[in-house]
Amino acid sequence: MKSLLILIEGDDEMRPVVKGLHATPVNGARAWYEGVLSNDTRIITVTTGVGPEQAYQATAEAITRFNPEYVLSAGTCGALIPGLNVADWVVTGDVRAIGKADEKWPTLKSVQSSDDTLANRLCHALQQNPQWHEGRLVTVADDPIHCAIEKAAIAKHHEAIAVDMESYGIARAAIEQDIPWVVARVVVDTPALPLPELGAMNVHTGRPPLSEIAKYVLMNPVSGPRRLYGLWVLVQTYAFHLVRMLPEFTTRPKSAVTS
Repeated sequence: MKSLLILIEGDDEMRPVVKGLHATPVNGARAWYEGVLSNDTRIITVTTGVGPEQAYQATAEAITRFNPEYVLSAGTCGALIPGLNVADWVVTGDVRAIGKADEKWPTLKSVQSSDDTLANRLCHALQQNPQWHEGRLVTVADDPIHCAIEKAAIAKHHEAIAVDMESYGIARAAIEQDIPWVVARVVVDTPALPLPELGAMNVHTGRPPLSEIAKYVLMNPVSGPRRLYGLWVLVQTYAFHLVRMLPEFTTRPKSAVTS
């Protein structure tokens, strides 16, 4: 690869990735950074904000400006099925946008990456640590899914293993410009261990209100701080592995190199 655009939903997820890449801010842009890997691949990292429309707009703008060769949807997701654990990765080129709960989660649009080798290459670059899973990811637009019963229903109806709020928007923008894309996200919640309900996230930064965080800690003085700290550690570890695997992932296989 000559250039890779990485899209991440929030500032807190972006920061350790930027640090690991030793990336520098792009002039005139908020939350856009660029760096160069040891194999001379240019890496551009951009925050999308929360939700598929925010992600679509951010991705389309970044593609217009940087003209990347590939697009990577990074950040967090939620497991829909047993067998996916917190800290596991979901790697896929198969994403489906689905509707709202009161409409029984209808299919809105399914998309697949134009390069079906990307997911395999990414998994190979990760090796066996962390654990990774391939399968369909669904994107919701309204709210995160906390309920285990709802997760099971979505998994069964859509044959999906995970859910997020951005990947369909990212994929849609990439497809419109005929750019191959892949998703590589870390699981932060499961049907058995849902995320804390911290209120509506800021659509630009991905952060919940500080007042809701304080309320959660006060109501859960023992488990609350431990859970929040665990999420922070998880994001740092995800960034470490993401940065670690990028050189191998972005190096073309010998069979793909033409003389």
